[in-house]
Amino acid sequence: MSAWKWTRPRRLCIDAARNLGGKGAGRLVPLVAELVPIIDKWCEGKKSGDWIFQAPKGGPLSEPNWKRSVGWSAAIKKIDRPTLRVHDLRHTCASLWLGAGADPKVVQRILGHASAAMTMDLYGHLIDNNLWDSAKRVGGILGASEAQTETRTDDDDDESAG
Repeated sequence: MSAWKWTRPRRLCIDAARNLGGKGAGRLVPLVAELVPIIDKWCEGKKSGDWIFQAPKGGPLSEPNWKRSVGWSAAIKKIDRPTLRVHDLRHTCASLWLGAGADPKVVQRILGHASAAMTMDLYGHLIDNNLWDSAKRVGGILGASEAQTETRTDDDDDESAG
């Protein structure tokens, strides 16, 4: 699990080096506006650069201690997902960003992947609908009218395969 620090002005820094034997580099992660007040509350009384979740003797929490501190077991029971892992939230993050139309290079930086190609190898299947939306936008730029463009669906792919 990565260690998280809150910096001012309102940036979330992930210290990945801790998990990669000193090989990784920290990175800044953008937060959606709705999360800022939550993180602010967790960071009341902390200085910029302090760990958000600090171990009793200092430094970042281990994953089991973090799970206890945030009530992980109760949360996954409440949402009826008893096998949900913390790492699964990474996949959710990637899915949400890509589904919202974020550039794969942005998602690559958020996840800390070595390349956007790696991100797309893992998550590219999530943006197939973006292909058709993009085609519509390009058609709009070129002056094609709605009446001239045909909407394509995943069903079209299924029919051509059979």
